[in-house]
Amino acid sequence: MSHPRPKLIFGTASLGDKFATVKDVNDLLKVLKSHGITTLDTAGLYPSTNMGASERLLGECGAAGDGFAIDTKIFVTSVEASGTLKPEAIEKSISTSIERLQLKQSQKINVLHCHAVDKSTPLEEQARALNEQYKAGRFEQLGVCNYPPDVLIKLIEICERENYIKPTVYQGFYNLVKREAEPLFDILHKHGIVFNAHSPLAGGFLTGRFTAGDIEGTRFDESSHAAPTLKKLFDKKELHDAIFKLTETLQPLNISKTEATLRWICYHSKLGSQDGVILGASKLDQIVMNVESIGKGPLPENVVSIMDGLWKTLAPQ
Repeated sequence: MSHPRPKLIFGTASLGDKFATVKDVNDLLKVLKSHGITTLDTAGLYPSTNMGASERLLGECGAAGDGFAIDTKIFVTSVEASGTLKPEAIEKSISTSIERLQLKQSQKINVLHCHAVDKSTPLEEQARALNEQYKAGRFEQLGVCNYPPDVLIKLIEICERENYIKPTVYQGFYNLVKREAEPLFDILHKHGIVFNAHSPLAGGFLTGRFTAGDIEGTRFDESSHAAPTLKKLFDKKELHDAIFKLTETLQPLNISKTEATLRWICYHSKLGSQDGVILGASKLDQIVMNVESIGKGPLPENVVSIMDGLWKTLAPQ
């Protein structure tokens, strides 16, 4: 069974790295617009090797004035995120993002995300500060990234009680072999919160190149800043076995693993048309190929059945 496709969003973590110049980014924006992708997801942290360059390049290209909605995230540099959601830190991060993005007086950040949970700052203080920034007209919607359900529910309760702006967007890790977020979807739907899925290709793992030992130029290459984290997540026998099963299923149909996993998340996952899929790329032709793959529509039901069966062997017991 299939469903209407979620919205496609472009994740800009590669701006300032793979797309390093204003010309590179202008060419990228033209390709995105030609394929109907007009929402960009960035962060003060992007790219991690050149923090702030993603926002700065988008500003230099005038993306906000060229028909693109820009989502960004409150600046955070550590996993603990301690103190990053204090009122003064929120204000500084938003001001810096607005300056880098070169937003005019009439323009706002589309979705402002809390990039990580700040356990050291009381939630009441965070919610109040975020509401003040919203009332000041600095962003349209509030979002959160990877929040545990209990923290999210508590934040919503505070916002409802105090009549503060509530989160309406949740950005989370979700793909064919990482579906732990699915139990959260009922909570999100109950509160009118959409889910934007990042890493639909699991950092490139679902292309199959890592399993095949072909890692040169991928994020699993030792030269990549992301390699240690990705290997810790995906270098597991059961996940490599899932790739072998995918290959066995798809080869006779001449469907690539990249195409199949993108079509799965867009048409057969738990995402709905109100949700989003965040696509990344390091080259322009990847964007074109991936959007064209998604445009092929739902997969054959027998393929979907096998792909869904993979999660039954991978899901935490």
